Amino acid sequence: MKPMDSPEQLGIMAKIRNSRGFSLIEMAIVLVIIGLIIGAVIKGQDLILNSRAKQVNSAVTTWRNLAAAYLDRNGRLPGDSVRDGVIGNDAAEQTATTSATYEITNSMSNTPPNPVIVGGMSFWVYFGNVAGSSLFRNVLIICKDVACANVFTADELEIIKTIDTAIDGSADAGLGQFRAVTAAPTLVGSLAAFQSRDQDVLTAGTVVNVTALGTTIDWAVTHRAAVWSFDRPF
Repeated sequence: MKPMDSPEQLGIMAKIRNSRGFSLIEMAIVLVIIGLIIGAVIKGQDLILNSRAKQVNSAVTTWRNLAAAYLDRNGRLPGDSVRDGVIGNDAAEQTATTSATYEITNSMSNTPPNPVIVGGMSFWVYFGNVAGSSLFRNVLIICKDVACANVFTADELEIIKTIDTAIDGSADAGLGQFRAVTAAPTLVGSLAAFQSRDQDVLTAGTVVNVTALGTTIDWAVTHRAAVWSFDRPF
């Protein structure tokens, strides 16, 4: 006759049965849930990035559109008081009250904030010019700080690349109308005025060392600024 299990033995056997591992179906369900959570996080990050890029791109585009409207009304570009077709290349155009941003702000409505601040990142927008072999190109300059002194971070470059794609169709620092600046832009005027963060007193700037014509270049954390040649091709 088989001896009857003691209560202690029965308890141990119950614990063993209850401590079995997950079944394959249970594991599959857990992995699916984890995958959905990771996908949602990644998608959320992409949505946040796209939203921030749209804000910066909207501000830059608005400045360009306001410059075009100013030209239509006044027969010259803002920041071009000497009427030579170039923004900010003359000393008379490099004061707080003759800069392109000042003239736009004091004659047009709905000027965007400057800088544009998104996700703890700041993007300053200036008007200036790039010297060519036979002509100047008027540009909008985008910097990460008021003095255009520092290079972009990887996160800031993601915003810049999104703007580049919106303007040129691809994120290439050396092709199209939207280019990288390989050395610190030359700003003219008073940095004290820049640092006030008052868009009425931002003065014009001159940009040098744009990436070489027709050369495919990836955006990199060595780039100091971005420029958009908005009135004539590079």
